[in-house]
Amino acid sequence: MFKKSLICFLTGLFIPVLLLARQQDHPRLFLRGGEEKALMANIARDEVWTRMHRAIIDECAVIDTLPLCERIIKGPRMHAISCEVLRRVLMLSYAYRTEGLASCAARAEKEMLHAAAFIDWNPSHFLDVAEMSTALAIGYDWLYDWLPAASRDSIRNALVHKGLEPALDPACLSRFSMVSNWGQVCNGGMAVASIALLTEEPEKAQAILDRSRQNILIPMQASYPPDGCFPEGFGYWAFGTQYNILFLDALWRYFGRDSIDTYLEVPGFIESGNYSQQLITPSLQTFGYSDNSTRIYLEPAVMWFNAVRPDPKMYYWQKALFERFDTDKSYVKTIKNRLIPFMVIWGAGTGDGTSVRLSTPELPQGNFYAGHGTNDICVMRTGWTPEDAYLGFKAGKVRNPHGHMDIGSFYYEYKGVRWSLDLGSDDYGSVQVHGIGLFDMWAGSDRWTKLTKYNNFAHSTTYPEGTYQETRALCTITENEAEMTASSDLTALYPKKMKSLRRTVRLVGACAEIEDFVECEDNAVTMVWNMTTEAISFKRKGSKIILTDKDGKQLELAVNAKLAFTARLVPAKPEHPYEGQNEGISFLRLSYTAPSWSEYRFTVKLTPLY
Repeated sequence: MFKKSLICFLTGLFIPVLLLARQQDHPRLFLRGGEEKALMANIARDEVWTRMHRAIIDECAVIDTLPLCERIIKGPRMHAISCEVLRRVLMLSYAYRTEGLASCAARAEKEMLHAAAFIDWNPSHFLDVAEMSTALAIGYDWLYDWLPAASRDSIRNALVHKGLEPALDPACLSRFSMVSNWGQVCNGGMAVASIALLTEEPEKAQAILDRSRQNILIPMQASYPPDGCFPEGFGYWAFGTQYNILFLDALWRYFGRDSIDTYLEVPGFIESGNYSQQLITPSLQTFGYSDNSTRIYLEPAVMWFNAVRPDPKMYYWQKALFERFDTDKSYVKTIKNRLIPFMVIWGAGTGDGTSVRLSTPELPQGNFYAGHGTNDICVMRTGWTPEDAYLGFKAGKVRNPHGHMDIGSFYYEYKGVRWSLDLGSDDYGSVQVHGIGLFDMWAGSDRWTKLTKYNNFAHSTTYPEGTYQETRALCTITENEAEMTASSDLTALYPKKMKSLRRTVRLVGACAEIEDFVECEDNAVTMVWNMTTEAISFKRKGSKIILTDKDGKQLELAVNAKLAFTARLVPAKPEHPYEGQNEGISFLRLSYTAPSWSEYRFTVKLTPLY
């Protein structure tokens, strides 16, 4: 009995020692030492991975000609600088790891030492610290054996004093319990830095890592259930989810696969890869509602999801996005994506059977998608080619992170022409330097009254004339896939204005049909049907309107209503010089008055004439 107990005791000591010995090795993040050979072999098997890898290596030569990044604050942010340091260090370190390019390691060392010498990494806007810490952690870990001891010391000290210690400062603690993408980026970025320094700075690093393991569940459980419909929209899904994945992948590589099981069980997390895919339109734009641009670049997150739970349909658009970069230099920012090497690492893979053949993507099945949560959406399409029609519909709540007064809005394109779209957001720093309360979501705040792009007057929705949407109302979507329809009760958006307001959208062949049901009680109400569009002119003949775009393509809008209506096409030019000027965008506004004690349907059918 004693002998058995002694063996168990010694074994209990021996196993942690072996584990610790394995965990002390650098590199320990994302691409462990010795995995380069398998990665390069998988890259060589696929033409797209080969070209993408080459593009990264070529970009490193461009980076070597650029001046070092300086500590520039715009508004409250240094975020653009942190992102650029991360982009450079990751690409340069990748080039050294995969091709042994010492010149790239030397340039990465210069970038890191220069950033390490900043007075701080702007902890008042903690995203800046999280991204800069990620940058230096990866460079420190991936180049550990190459870096001179003095450089390692300088980088490590900067990570401790400008990264880990601010993360433990009580003044910054609230950033780690936020439900938005901030919670994912702050916890994810600082967890990556903590794992990089876990054996060198165990007390501080372990404290941050333990906290991140708990707190990152806050935004995960708030944002992904039930089915992955991320409330902040496409761009912020990419931002938050990619950092969430950096956190998980770092844990997986260091502590083993079972260390991330709890997180993978969060409903909707992995399914959000399909959500992101559905928001990509046939023209390779996005249904970019809320604070999101319609432009899209390569998304490494879907490659990681596929590695965890293979689904070749999830990454269908990624080859086309890369092809666009190769042929359309206006999309050069594709390769500027700061996390693009992870596209290759997670996609090409480092082991047998894990490599994606990106050169032969599989066509997704199904033309209908509905996502639910605090920002319900529905997407209908005629197919997955550039010639197809796409109709997106949004409900939800205004007071979501990065929310707009866009409840009831629709996006519509056909054969690459975006007839109804969203304006996105203004540049945060440019607006905030003018004292605008950009992120105050309450009724009557600057966000709604001093910025054109954010209120419902600038979205493809319907509203009582001059009335802002109620910021606390939650509107859900009821969908019918068989009939290709989706509808939402919008009544709560405009309290006391009418008895009922319901919008239904449907896709009929390539045509979009928008139907509004208005029910009034003791007061008449003048309603505005608005569509934000790139059309440059219109003609009206009776109940029909013909829109024409800059290339001469036309869209017919046939209004079916028993009410007289007016029609105007007005430039979307804002009132203030600090706003984006919205060149080439107009608002098509149809107005009608619903009498008291009445029920009316106002239906507009959009038919392409090309």
